[in-house]
Amino acid sequence: MSAIIGFLIFLFFCAFIVVGIIAFNIYRSFRAVKQKFADFKNGTRRNGGYSNTTQSADDEVIIDRRSPDEAKRKIFSKNEGEYVDFEEEK
Repeated sequence: MSAIIGFLIFLFFCAFIVVGIIAFNIYRSFRAVKQKFADFKNGTRRNGGYSNTTQSADDEVIIDRRSPDEAKRKIFSKNEGEYVDFEEEK
């Protein structure tokens, strides 16, 4: 009899943990959606937008609207780069 009660308590504890994990995931999803709506309402973008704004020392604002992949792309050709063979002139 005590083995059955122990097993039922164990099942209850496992079910409690599973329900807690599911509830946390639902809460996190709703919170993310709420934040996206708040950002949309305020006219701001987070992580999803492709806009990077920087300000230089002389108060010049630079706005970069390239995607992250495009911004990280190498702009030099394959034969140009950091390691270049050269011969020293004498």
